[in-house]
Amino acid sequence: MTASDPMPDTVLVIGGSGRTGRLVVRHLLQERLVRVMSRRPAADDPRVEAVRGSITDADAMRAAMRGCAAVVVSVEPPADRAGAHATLDDGVRLVAEIAHDVGATVVLVSQIYISRPDAYPAMTDVIRARGAGEQALRESGAGYTIVRPSWLTDEPAGGGVRVEQGDRGDGEVGRDDLAAASVAALGDRNAHGKTFELYADREASPPDWPAIFARLATDERQASS
Repeated sequence: MTASDPMPDTVLVIGGSGRTGRLVVRHLLQERLVRVMSRRPAADDPRVEAVRGSITDADAMRAAMRGCAAVVVSVEPPADRAGAHATLDDGVRLVAEIAHDVGATVVLVSQIYISRPDAYPAMTDVIRARGAGEQALRESGAGYTIVRPSWLTDEPAGGGVRVEQGDRGDGEVGRDDLAAASVAALGDRNAHGKTFELYADREASPPDWPAIFARLATDERQASS
């Protein structure tokens, strides 16, 4: 058996109506059915099932995840402290718990600067909330990959990327490259249990995701089943 497994038949994209989430959906639709959960659902493609709900609503989350073998979380949070923690900490924690219960894999879109939250005072609350959500996912027992994009741009895909671990860098990356990385991680067991940062590198060749995932170190703190 190879490291790359077949994609789950149906993937739930939480935040699939957002700027990055829409691109994740587009990549997924090349192969799989997609269910999108958002507060204002709309589906322009017959392969997309749109459901209304919030990441903070336990009943809505359980209903949305029913029958899904994988979840991509790509949410744009409120900037205030309470809203950020409700969405990025409590909400992600809820997704992780349900995913563990139903055996779903989670790809969480986070950000760089998780280990350096005070570097951007205006974003400190958001960064700390994202960090707490990351850790809740690691400790949940669910299968997961955490993707930490650098500052997001709307540059089209087509160049290379730089993948790092340790959260020491800075830079930019296109939303479409982030979406492609997130979708690639879903079907590759070598991506599971790992956290990595993503930067644009227009001098590099297009990414060989299986090779990249295989080289990444597994997170030190592994969740117990």
